[in-house]
Amino acid sequence: MRYKYLLATFGALATTMALAAEPISAPTSQPAVPAKEPATGATAESATAPKQPARSGRVARSAFTSAIQGREPVDDLTSLGTDHNRIYFFTEIRDMSGETVTHRWEYNGKIMAEVPFQIGGPRWRVYSSKTLDPSWTGEWKVSVVDGQGSTLNVSTFRYTPKALPASAAPSAEPAPSAAPAAPTEPAKRN
Repeated sequence: MRYKYLLATFGALATTMALAAEPISAPTSQPAVPAKEPATGATAESATAPKQPARSGRVARSAFTSAIQGREPVDDLTSLGTDHNRIYFFTEIRDMSGETVTHRWEYNGKIMAEVPFQIGGPRWRVYSSKTLDPSWTGEWKVSVVDGQGSTLNVSTFRYTPKALPASAAPSAEPAPSAAPAAPTEPAKRN
């Protein structure tokens, strides 16, 4: 019995999320970004406050897409209709080799899935996917979160009800009835 439960649970997870972590063979170097000068009118407190260490890792690209081909998203979606039930979230991570990054899928303020990835190089592409129920319309959010819980990136898309084709759209006039309307009063004869 326990085996059937584990198999059913694993099968449900496997159909809900698809994972992939794929390296890019040739890392690219990034030019150094000069430090910004403090804004004029800065308070003494802000000038002497301890600085947070600069984060070297980042999300270079992210996109919702209908598919992944050749380790790249095939399109960049901002919305998806309920006539489709799977969407992918792609990210390219830079300078976080050896760290863990998580895709956190949220709908209506509720975490629907978390997919962790181990980053294996200085430039790493990962993606996860979500199978959507047609009743889950509205805004979806995917946060890219590092191993310390800091959010690196947030992306959103809208899951919208399937649009009716023009021929199926309700018309302004009622369709003619095959049977004559029944009179509301008895017919009067003179």
